[in-house]
Amino acid sequence: MNTMKKIEIRLSLIGLILGLAAGCDKEMLLTDFTDYEFDYQPEICIEAILNPECPEQTVVRIDYSMSVTDTTIFNNRDDDNDWTGFEDLNGNGEWDENEPLNDDLGEDGMSSVDNDFIDRDDGEGDGLPTPGEPHIDEIDEIVSQLHDSTFTVELYKTSANTKVADFTWQSRADSMELIINDDTELKEVIRYGGYKLTTLYEPIDYDEKYEFRITKGEKEITGVFQPKAPVEYLTDFFIMDNDTLIATESDSLAPIWTTGADPIVYWVKVERIWSADSIEIVTDHPSAPINLQDGIYIGAEFTTMYFPGLYRMTVYVPSYNYGQYVYSSLPITDSSISNWRDENGDVVLGCAGSMAPKSIYVRIDKEVEKLN
Repeated sequence: MNTMKKIEIRLSLIGLILGLAAGCDKEMLLTDFTDYEFDYQPEICIEAILNPECPEQTVVRIDYSMSVTDTTIFNNRDDDNDWTGFEDLNGNGEWDENEPLNDDLGEDGMSSVDNDFIDRDDGEGDGLPTPGEPHIDEIDEIVSQLHDSTFTVELYKTSANTKVADFTWQSRADSMELIINDDTELKEVIRYGGYKLTTLYEPIDYDEKYEFRITKGEKEITGVFQPKAPVEYLTDFFIMDNDTLIATESDSLAPIWTTGADPIVYWVKVERIWSADSIEIVTDHPSAPINLQDGIYIGAEFTTMYFPGLYRMTVYVPSYNYGQYVYSSLPITDSSISNWRDENGDVVLGCAGSMAPKSIYVRIDKEVEKLN
């Protein structure tokens, strides 16, 4: 991400507010918007999503918001020293077209090699980090500057006001994968900090309400929620091979699951199992529950969307407030979306909630294989 790169911005709407000419086009630097930031102040944002089935996997993130014009964060430098220049294979000190560019792609972030529609731009193959190139102001470099590691994080059961869990800051609490090259689908693992569970004093009870308490000195931020139980898979309608549900291309829905509670949304992750050490995430999407009767809700995945093979399907059931937070189009500062409150009763960005996962293996066979 290069905030200094010129971009074209249509100002027809904001011109009504800023007194600019409506409908005009203008090339600007993002930093030119500083005058319109109205003295922006970073706000704390907290996402504490309990995994009630595996509490040790819970990560509480406490970060600060930022302005896209903050040049102390977006400084156009490789602050973590992971930028890689071109490979000088012939040792002549210059880049030649038969040599790998690596990150040395120039300010447009794209290679001109074998691309007739892309001209060689400033910084390409010059051996120096250039704003706009990979690993300049990238996400792991930015996120690490937003963390706050100085809070005390605890989980309480509200009915008895008893502590249920303690969390401790870890600089490498979790990770995520990002595609850094759309052409090659090359992925990079991004690690980030957060608070992880260190002590669990009693199991999570789905009939209880819980409260995250985030404190530092006289500052206290709390968020109350009630976790929802994971789904139950309805396997009686299918052939089971140990822990694997057998379906065919002609089966329209599989698996099918149910919950007794009233979920606002399910979340489904489908992974293709190629081998024991090769698993690919195929899709990751919300799924609307269907109310059958008397508060019994079901959900299902469309088997016809997938090729024959072995899959692991995981359905997540969020707490009601977290489902609202993810699924609603309301701003996260809306009091009905964020359930965090500070010591003065004011809304704090983010969400306190839970997400209960449950997985099942599904093998999709060709129809002829089932008939044989």
